[in-house]
Amino acid sequence: MKRDDLDELVRKYLACKKLSADDEIRARREYARRERARWQDIFAFGCNDPAWTDGCNLNLVRNHIIAALTGLENFGVDVSDEWVLPKVDNGLMVPAGKWYESRCRHFAQTGHRVRKASAEITLF
Repeated sequence: MKRDDLDELVRKYLACKKLSADDEIRARREYARRERARWQDIFAFGCNDPAWTDGCNLNLVRNHIIAALTGLENFGVDVSDEWVLPKVDNGLMVPAGKWYESRCRHFAQTGHRVRKASAEITLF
């Protein structure tokens, strides 16, 4: 299926538009794939969300993946070959992020417990 067609399917899926069963399965698979790529990007480079730590964002994206895969299971699709990324500490901060220092200072001022990601927690 062409990339533009997949983009349109995912847009419809996210907008809760009615899709055929085959289209919904394709949309959920593509959505899970994109969310995995998003998770890996946040894990490698952090994010710039001023209100939530990188760990919270990673776990939120992980939940999106689980929801998409659960939806596929509900359609009777075998998802045993699909993988779910691990849950991380909610206070995790990725030091490679552009706004890492200022975000850490902000979280420390607001009383959040922050843990710097290091080589020991590399998952891939």
